[in-house]
Amino acid sequence: MTAKSEKISRAAMRVIFVLYALVLLRFTLFKYAPLLRPWEGFFLRERELSIVPFRATLQMVRGLSPLRLIENLAGNIILFLPFGLVFPLAFGAQGSTVVWGFLTSVTIEALQFAFAMGAADVDDVILNTLGTVLGYLVYLIINKCFRNKAKMLTVMAAVLGAGFIAGTAVLYLAGYLMDGFPNITF
Repeated sequence: MTAKSEKISRAAMRVIFVLYALVLLRFTLFKYAPLLRPWEGFFLRERELSIVPFRATLQMVRGLSPLRLIENLAGNIILFLPFGLVFPLAFGAQGSTVVWGFLTSVTIEALQFAFAMGAADVDDVILNTLGTVLGYLVYLIINKCFRNKAKMLTVMAAVLGAGFIAGTAVLYLAGYLMDGFPNITF
């Protein structure tokens, strides 16, 4: 792999990571704000904090519809899968990927609490970190399969770009089917 092609591929992966980070912030911090006025999402809710592991999840098992439970469990894991996959491709920081995913999740939960933007829950941190770990495992498998790093980065950029578009569309569609887009206003 030439230095120039690796530089271009890493730049493409960084762009994908930034786009992913924006979608992640939209779905975690600014989900109750109008799309074009995210600052209106501050202080819309009461502050909620759950620091006992799996207490909130068990309460969901008892009180929510199965669809909401799946949305919470799978959503928290799926939202952070790309982190574990794209972060090492974009920044080459393989050994610290899970730590960065964990710290990102903790920061999001802390901001949700500080600005009353959603419930801060230790279960979310656990599930987000699990998503990061799973994404990183996929990265490790893909990294072993490709000997040509330039080809791997090119294929991954194409796959992740398409996945990003499809995933965002699915999340918005799911939000529409479940809630009629109450939080996607312009």
